[in-house]
Amino acid sequence: MENDMHYSDKFLKNILVLNKNVQVTEGYHIAYCFDDNYAMPAGLSLMSVIENNPNIAINFHLFTNNLSKQNLAHFETLAKQFDCSITYYEIDSNFSVNSDTLVLGISIATCLRFIVPEVLEKITSRVLYLDCDTLCVGNLEGLFNRDLTNKIAAVVPDIENMQNTQGKRYGIPYGEYFNAGVIFFNTLLWNHNKLTEKTFQLINDGNVYTFADQDVLNIVMKENTLLLSSDYNNLTALTVNGNEDAKVNKTTKIIHYITKNKPWHQPYRTNLFDYYFTNSPWKDMLLPFYNDKKTSSIRAYAKLMFKQKKYLSGIKHYIIYLKTKFKK
Repeated sequence: MENDMHYSDKFLKNILVLNKNVQVTEGYHIAYCFDDNYAMPAGLSLMSVIENNPNIAINFHLFTNNLSKQNLAHFETLAKQFDCSITYYEIDSNFSVNSDTLVLGISIATCLRFIVPEVLEKITSRVLYLDCDTLCVGNLEGLFNRDLTNKIAAVVPDIENMQNTQGKRYGIPYGEYFNAGVIFFNTLLWNHNKLTEKTFQLINDGNVYTFADQDVLNIVMKENTLLLSSDYNNLTALTVNGNEDAKVNKTTKIIHYITKNKPWHQPYRTNLFDYYFTNSPWKDMLLPFYNDKKTSSIRAYAKLMFKQKKYLSGIKHYIIYLKTKFKK
C-alpha cells in the first residue's frame, strides 16, 4: 500500500550488518549521520559511548554517504572488537537538499538525521542521535529512560545568543531553541506527524536556513520537545592547548565540540581525544594540521610551530594564513 511507503525509501541504497555474530537486540539505539570526512570522529564517539556504558546493550546505526571501504572496514573492526551491534545504512547519491543552505559551510550529511526516525521505527520507538563531534563521558541510562510519551524528542537548549536570534526568528519560545547535536527521538510521534517529509519540504523551500538542519528541526518540533540539562550536550569550545574537555562539570554525560575548532586539529588536540584516537582503528591516520577554511585555525597552527621552534613550518603556514585571509 502507498501508505506503507516511507519518504526515506527513495534514499536508502543498502543496509549492512557489520557484525554477523550480534543481532540487533532489545537494548538501546544510537544513530550517527556522516560522510567520509567525519568517519573517524564518529568512530571515536561510538567508542566513548561503549566505554562509559559497559553494562548497557546498545545498537549503533550509521547513516552515511560516500563512505570509503577503509573506513567501513574500521567500523567492522570496532563491531568485532567490542562485540556490539553496528548497522550501516548506505544513502544513495540522489539524496540532496537546498544547495544555497549548504553554501554556508554545512555538509549535506548533517541532514541525514531527517530520515533516521523513519528508517528505524520498525526497530525501536526511541533512538538517540549524536553528532560525530561528541564524546561520551558518562552513563546514558538516565537519558534512555526519559518519558517521551507525549514529546517528539528530548533535547538540550542552545546558548542565549541562539535563543535571541534563531529562536526569535522562527517564533520559538525563549529557552526552547535547541542544539541539534544531541536528540533523543520518539520515532512513533515523529512519523505520526510525518516530520521526515516536512523537514525536506522546509529545507528545500527556497529559503536559506543559517543553521540548516538545526533550524528546520526546531521549526517542525516547536513546543513538542522535552528539555534536558546541559549535562547531555555540554557545548564545549576549544582554544589552543586549552584541554577544555577536561574541565567540564563532573555531571556531564556528553561533550559536544562546537565551533570549527575540533580536537583532531593540531592546535586544539586534547588528552581525551588522544586517548580514544590512539586506541582506535584510525590511530595511524594523518590528522589535519588545522581547519583550512578558518583563518584563526591556520594562524594558531603557525604560532604553535614557532612555539615549538619549528620556524620553517611556522613561516610556511603563516604565509598560508595570510593568503587565506586576503582571499576572503
